Amino acid sequence: MMNSKDLYNSPVEIGARIVLLLAGLSRELDLDELIFFDYASIYSSDFEGEPSLHPVLLNRLAELVRRREIFPGAIKLFIAKGLMTSRVDEHGVRYSITDPGRAFSTKLTTEYHADFKQRVLWVERNIDYLAAQRRSIYKIDRVV
Repeated sequence: MMNSKDLYNSPVEIGARIVLLLAGLSRELDLDELIFFDYASIYSSDFEGEPSLHPVLLNRLAELVRRREIFPGAIKLFIAKGLMTSRVDEHGVRYSITDPGRAFSTKLTTEYHADFKQRVLWVERNIDYLAAQRRSIYKIDRVV
């Protein structure tokens, strides 16, 4: 049986946030976009948004690297469960929510998930600004 310590940053927790992102943003995203928009949702105060969902830690940008390691396992698990899907196009692998994933996202009703959903709405309203921030942090030129 999993305790709350085992759940923190587990494939289940990360996958649930990914499903909430895909449901809330209603667009296909690649791995780097998922990672960055998850980060922006959690640390929204870093981007002139609502208070951050997680405690603000020093050197938190290093979490972007850590997410690169743990997101693929969560994505694989949630694709296997039919909650999201992937496809390859000229930009690489893109992920999207499935109808069962959208239904699952409505079942995530804890206070944490409700707060995360609010921040995903904020991400959606500020997607252009956040995409520019992402390009600046990652030093890339590609547009979302």
